[in-house]
Amino acid sequence: MTWCTDCSEPSQAFRFRRVLTLFAWNLACLMLASSTAWGLEFREVRWGFNGGIKRHEFNLCTIELINPTSEPFQGPIELRPTRSIYNEVPLIEPDLFIGAGETRTIQFLPFISSDDPEWEVRWGPGPKQRQELPRPSRELAKPVAVQFLTPQAISSPIRGIEGFSEFDFPIGAPGTEVLGVVVLDHVPRWDELRRRAFRDWLGRGGELYLLNDRDGKRLDFPPPLEELNVAADRFQVGQGTVIRHAPIGDAFEIAALSAHLSAPVADSDGNANGNGYDNDPKASGISQLFQNLQAQVRPNHNWPLIFFLAVIYLLVLFPGIWLFSRKRGDFRVTYLAILGTVALFSFLYAEIGKRGYDESTSLQEMIIAEPLGNQRLLVRSYANLFVTEGGEYPISPRGEAAVVSLDTGGQDAARFSGSASILSRPQAGLIADIPPFSSCSFQTHSVLSMQSDYSLTIDQFTLEKGNLKVNARLGASFPADVKVYLVTDTNSVLELTRAGELWSGSGTPLPASQLFHMTQQYGWSRAGQIEIDQNLLANLVQIATRNPIQHQMQYGYQPETPASTETVLGRGYLVAICKAPSEILMEQVGASGKAVFVSRAQLQQPPAPSPSAPINTP
Repeated sequence: MTWCTDCSEPSQAFRFRRVLTLFAWNLACLMLASSTAWGLEFREVRWGFNGGIKRHEFNLCTIELINPTSEPFQGPIELRPTRSIYNEVPLIEPDLFIGAGETRTIQFLPFISSDDPEWEVRWGPGPKQRQELPRPSRELAKPVAVQFLTPQAISSPIRGIEGFSEFDFPIGAPGTEVLGVVVLDHVPRWDELRRRAFRDWLGRGGELYLLNDRDGKRLDFPPPLEELNVAADRFQVGQGTVIRHAPIGDAFEIAALSAHLSAPVADSDGNANGNGYDNDPKASGISQLFQNLQAQVRPNHNWPLIFFLAVIYLLVLFPGIWLFSRKRGDFRVTYLAILGTVALFSFLYAEIGKRGYDESTSLQEMIIAEPLGNQRLLVRSYANLFVTEGGEYPISPRGEAAVVSLDTGGQDAARFSGSASILSRPQAGLIADIPPFSSCSFQTHSVLSMQSDYSLTIDQFTLEKGNLKVNARLGASFPADVKVYLVTDTNSVLELTRAGELWSGSGTPLPASQLFHMTQQYGWSRAGQIEIDQNLLANLVQIATRNPIQHQMQYGYQPETPASTETVLGRGYLVAICKAPSEILMEQVGASGKAVFVSRAQLQQPPAPSPSAPINTP
């Protein structure tokens, strides 16, 4: 060791070597500690059920991650939108474990809005701890039809229909809205969560084709899919339809399946492209609903007085103080006058514009609930949380397999000025850092198991000489303020009234805009609470039925003409509107709102009796 002759400290060269050695040692330790995080790799990324996505919906994203290192990985995984024009809100898997050399499959359900973001997965802060996802191969313009396949070659692929690995089926029905038709020729090897999720998807209105096995025997399903063991060739499960058929080699051997596969590429709202924002009643309805929710908590400032003070303030500064300074000629007095004017008007603005309107933290929900036929409800909640004190607010939706999306802003959508992150299911939730006296808008989808009866069924549907007659039956748990409507796919509405245990209606259906009023807002115009409430209900009905409802005050508005009764037949919706029951609201303090219970209905004219049929006489 070399020492200085005039001091007791090491030489400059020694100190440099020591610092360099320490730096190299720390760098090696850092690289060793983070080698696990750097070593994660994508094995495969699968979007949706056939490689496609649907805008304005929650879309399934299945990712296979492999850990090629010799050390296990444990930590959070994020799916984050990039190159988006709106706020980036990550979806987080909070604690994923992947052993050394192992492969894990994770699933996210991002809500894909009208913009076109790209996505990346992050598992650490560094640039080497992230990887971009391949873009979806296509955008969907009609419900997906697939055959569920298993790697064990239990089933044989059918020509003319795409295949989907049954092991990628999610653990909850929320997120399966894009799935329309499923073909099964075997009993999937699922856990109970996926069996329940599949039953919920079917009960919501799915179409299932059950093929006999190779021995020609019917498939035998375990609970909770035992309803599929009914011996009939065609039967209902909730709002869904099940059709039995012999084994096939080509999908076009089944007429109904062939009709779906060869149907024009059009969205369920009848638009040719199905992707445009303006052409999608559901997308525009969600955007308008969030605007109306936030409009309820905007303060009613005294704007005329504020503008009057602004004019006086400018006049005092100029020419008032300028003329005053020319007479006095003392710059010190001029500066004091300017400072005094600023202080005085700042105090006046603070007093007039301060929040003094008795606001309180509240959660407003607008809910769409769909009975699934097994005492379970698919609940879609569109909510706005207004807070008076800034801070971090955790939001946990009720129910199973929830998915959450933050309204970060879109075309005509409300803006959120805070920050947020979303936890992936099964512990789905939203953690939002909300500034004081501001709002956070979001939507959640989940499934609730209910002891209450919120069923909606049609007992009778007839159409005679242009007169439509409907009898419907509601479950016993609906509140007393419920109102019932029949909404057809042709945007026509018939109001039903209580008649004993039934709800009945007859007459010519009216255009939806005549029963569900929606007021268009322009510029600084401000709607009252009555108009906002009407808008919210119209928005909910538009989202639930995907029927566009025309604004009553829109420029160039022309009153709609009633639809012809000949166009009523087909599919429709039985809709019940009421105050949201507390058992389906979120558990946050101050939660309240409205609910629309909706059940799909087949509006088919019963066949006319045969002339040769016997007539029953007393």
